[in-house]
Amino acid sequence: MPYETYRFLPLKSLYELLGISIKDMLAALNAKHDNRIAYKAVRKQVEILLLIIDEKKQVNTPLCKT
Repeated sequence: MPYETYRFLPLKSLYELLGISIKDMLAALNAKHDNRIAYKAVRKQVEILLLIIDEKKQVNTPLCKT
């Protein structure tokens, strides 16, 4: 999925997709045959999801007044 598509998803959906992606990444890592290409692709997806989740959390978090 393109980066811009992820940015339009709500935070809850991003977390659900992140959970699925982590399971897929671990499955690719633990596969009996060498599956590095699949692992690297899913790992990149997890990295992108984490970045977008962090961006959305920063935008949605009100600044604390001290």
